[in-house]
Amino acid sequence: MKKIVITKLLPILLVSGAILSPGISQAAEAYPMDAKLQQCEVAFKAAHSGKLTVAESNKARQEHMKLVIEILQNLNQRNTEVDTTTGESLTQKEIVNNFRVMGRLLEMLAVDHQEPKVEWNYAY
Repeated sequence: MKKIVITKLLPILLVSGAILSPGISQAAEAYPMDAKLQQCEVAFKAAHSGKLTVAESNKARQEHMKLVIEILQNLNQRNTEVDTTTGESLTQKEIVNNFRVMGRLLEMLAVDHQEPKVEWNYAY
C-alpha cells in the first residue's frame, strides 16, 4: 500500500517541483538587476566625466538618482516579501546581489555627495 502511494506521489511531486522552481527563480530574476546597475554606472560616470555641459551633467545625475531609487526599491520589496516564519529565505545569489548593489550604490552616493575641498588659509 505504501509503495503505491509513494509511486503515485513521486511523479506528482517531481512535476510540481519542475513547475514551481522556475517560477520562483523567475520571480527573483524578473528584475534586470545587472542591466539596471550598468545603466546606473553609465549615468554616474557621465555625470562626473567633466565632458558634459552643466545641463547634461545635471540630467545624467538625475537619471543616476532615479535608477538608484528604482534599484533600492526593488531590493527592499524582495527583501520584505521573504517570510522567515515559514522558513523561506533569500537565495545565495540574492544575498550576494544585495551586498553588491548596496556597496556600489553607497560608493556612488559617497562620491556624489562629498564635501567641497576646503582650502585652509591661516593668516600669521
